[in-house]
Amino acid sequence: MFNHNISIDELTALFLADTPLIDVRAPVEFTQGALPGAINLPILNDEERARVGTTYKQQGAEAAVQLGYTMISGSVKQDRMQQWLDFIRQHPQAVLYCFRGGKRSQITQQWLKEAGIDRPLITGGYKLARQFLISTIDRFHEKHRLLVITGPTGSGKTRLLHEISHRYPALDIEAIARHRGSAFGGMGIPQPSQVDFENQLAINLLKLSQNAQTNPVLVEDESRHTGRVCLPASFFEHMRSAEIIWVDEPVEARVNNIFEDYILATPIGQAHQIRKATTFPDLVGKTGATPYQQALALFDQYAAALQAISKKLGGDRFQEVSLDLDFARSDFENKNEIRTNKVWIEKLVKYYYDPLYLGSLQRRQVNPCFKGSKQAVIDYLHTRKAT
Repeated sequence: MFNHNISIDELTALFLADTPLIDVRAPVEFTQGALPGAINLPILNDEERARVGTTYKQQGAEAAVQLGYTMISGSVKQDRMQQWLDFIRQHPQAVLYCFRGGKRSQITQQWLKEAGIDRPLITGGYKLARQFLISTIDRFHEKHRLLVITGPTGSGKTRLLHEISHRYPALDIEAIARHRGSAFGGMGIPQPSQVDFENQLAINLLKLSQNAQTNPVLVEDESRHTGRVCLPASFFEHMRSAEIIWVDEPVEARVNNIFEDYILATPIGQAHQIRKATTFPDLVGKTGATPYQQALALFDQYAAALQAISKKLGGDRFQEVSLDLDFARSDFENKNEIRTNKVWIEKLVKYYYDPLYLGSLQRRQVNPCFKGSKQAVIDYLHTRKAT
């Protein structure tokens, strides 16, 4: 008898435990969206799935199933079985799923059973689990309040979330989106697909629900879009109707925060440290030094991001900031100097981000329950009564 398969009522426990998942759908399906924690070990590859689908349309279900068994036999079957077995030996709690919990996961389950491995599958498959996760997002507002941390660019809002997370449950949307939310906000790694972003957001909300019995959940003020991904409408509306705290830091502090995040904590800062510790002439112009290559590529990305906002920035100011960025790059290449990056960062804050952010807050008629420095906000949150 098979292990008890996973019903919709058991999905919360499944996701809270970060259960390893085997997605036996074709790679094209997996790329479009998958459950967090899943590895793609398909029973049919993309070409095989297409052939089975065509046969199903032309000849019916029985012929399609027979074709599948014919294609996945002999060494092909052995190879795919071995991949499943290897993964399960490393992750004995693994659970299977396909799109609807139908033939593909059932056949995988049967073959594994014949090999002496008994693993459950998700009843209803990816489709049902996806509906469950979307419902988790849509219904989060029914039991949990949000407390939104706002403030101009560079105020240290994300850092504040992490520093206070021992006192309040906190949601880092930028970490889930793998993007800081601005034209310069790419983190050097690909963003998730929209579906994967929503799925991971739902998992994070499930986990926060376990720790948010009284306190509101803290979240940074974000626009609907973070890079190329978009917050679900229900959650965004929940954010917009939430109580707000305003972090108010001076420009100098904000420029330093941005410098740390976008220069020191990037390949630019890494290459700077390496070059300080190495004979300087040996590294100048050596594109074979990986951190150095990455640093120059990041300067290119910043120049492209600046170009992308050139119309909003205005022609004269765009030229001014571009020259400052070029000068900072030249200082880095020729003198291993990185502090001159603060010049273009400060101008970008004053010319572009402050008018953009503060204008948005004014249009929304934001009325914060508290406004103060980052440390004052932390002190306020420590003394705020849980409700």
